[in-house]
This record gives sequence, structure tokens and C-alpha cells, in this order.
Amino acid sequence: MSELEGDRPRTVIHGDAWQGNVAVPLANTATPVLLDLEHVSVGDPAWDLIPLGVDHTDFTRVSATAYRSFVEAYGGYDVTAAPAFRTMADIQELRWVAFVLGKTREAAAIAEARHRIACLRGTIPRPWTWSAW
Repeated sequence: MSELEGDRPRTVIHGDAWQGNVAVPLANTATPVLLDLEHVSVGDPAWDLIPLGVDHTDFTRVSATAYRSFVEAYGGYDVTAAPAFRTMADIQELRWVAFVLGKTREAAAIAEARHRIACLRGTIPRPWTWSAW
């Protein structure tokens, strides 16, 4: 088991879990639907918590209050306290940079990729602000 897993067994994970990959029907009339399933695999269930943890620690997208509420609702497990969190967060952020690099036929994507690389290099301090792609 990994340093993220603790005593949790490996299970099916989404692999790209973040708020944008959940479609919530209007007026809560139906069950939310998970999107973008191309990264579904078997692995550490905490991997799907990394994006939200990163949104809290490295960006300004999830407030401390909202993150605490999430941790409470998730049974008290705070992925940001795991020994391997920083390594896994760095991997997630590198994936987000690579995604934009794949879009660099557009001038705006080139600028965004340069900005994200500058963040990873430490030129721009946290909290970061990245444009969505």
C-alpha cells in the first residue's frame, strides 16, 4: 500500500476527478453523472482526492472552510496531511501543464503553458491562478 492509502485497499478510481468532471442536473432532479472516464483504473482511492487538495493548497479555488467541510463529509480523511501528498500534488500539476501543452496551437494556450511552467519552476509564488482549458 502507498503512503496515501494507509489501510485502504486499492479500488476502482476515476483517475481525473475534479469538479468539472461531474455533471449535476439542474434543480437536483437526477443523479449526478461522472464524465471523462478515460483514466478509470485500479489504484489508490486517495488519488481522486488529490485535485481537490491541490485546489485548496496551491490555488485559490477551494476555501479553507469548504475544504474542511469536504474532509468532514469524507469521513475525516485529509489527503493534504498524507506523507506523499506533495509528490502526488506535483504529479497532478504536471499533468495539468501537459494537458495545456497539447493545446498550444492557440496563442492563448501557449501563454497559459508558459505561465504554468513558470509556476512549477517557482518563478510565480503560490497561490496560483491558472486559466481553465
